[in-house]
Amino acid sequence: MNNSARASSILTASGLLLIGCVTNTPQFGDKNDESAAAYNLQLGVDYFRQGNLSLAKEKLDRSMQQNPKSAQVYVASGMLYDRLGETSKADQYLSKAVSLEPKDGDIVNSYAVFLCRKGDYKKGEELALKAAGNALYKTPEAAYFNAGNCAIDAKRPADAEKYFRSALAVRPNFTPAMLELAQLEFKAGNYLPARGFLERFQQFAKPTSASLWLLVQVEYALGNAGLSADYARRLKQDFPTSAETRFLIEFENKSRS
Repeated sequence: MNNSARASSILTASGLLLIGCVTNTPQFGDKNDESAAAYNLQLGVDYFRQGNLSLAKEKLDRSMQQNPKSAQVYVASGMLYDRLGETSKADQYLSKAVSLEPKDGDIVNSYAVFLCRKGDYKKGEELALKAAGNALYKTPEAAYFNAGNCAIDAKRPADAEKYFRSALAVRPNFTPAMLELAQLEFKAGNYLPARGFLERFQQFAKPTSASLWLLVQVEYALGNAGLSADYARRLKQDFPTSAETRFLIEFENKSRS
């Protein structure tokens, strides 16, 4: 899988995904009122999702003033600053969120993803594994998956394989890990195991541009030109504008020359 496709598959159950709708009516007279803070937090998250970063920042800043002990608002603010390209501030806020809720697996995992993406692989991987080992964390497979991606970026495929297999041990139908394991096996020249993971992937998920492109390459490597061509046609038909289709066309052009 190419880097952009893999990056988009990184899993993080962040505070932005956990914040539910606020149903209680806020009282805005008291800046420390937790209800008002929760209301502004939700507004900030909604604006963030809509791409209105200016209003998102305004609401999140207000929420933080009203409840400076809310780890969720620090997570949301950290992700906002990350989007704005202010990495140092993003790190500061996400770190603060973890210090406020060190046993919250979602928050720890979110910070781990951020650290790995900015190149702090050692600390990011450690935090992802810490989240995965939290008995109260509901989705440890996501943390193992993120640790695996961190290990790949750190050029340690053996550790990545171990983490992806741990994700599958927790949740056997966890398709993102299957796809990564298929990619690792393909790169290692283990084409039959790669096919096995892809077949398993197709049992639980619809084909993606990444899975079809990998199937094209695996079957071609195994000498199954007809089957490879079938997957190539599906990739072009179902995902005509994808990066993988561009890779396929480049591959076909090189093969003809």
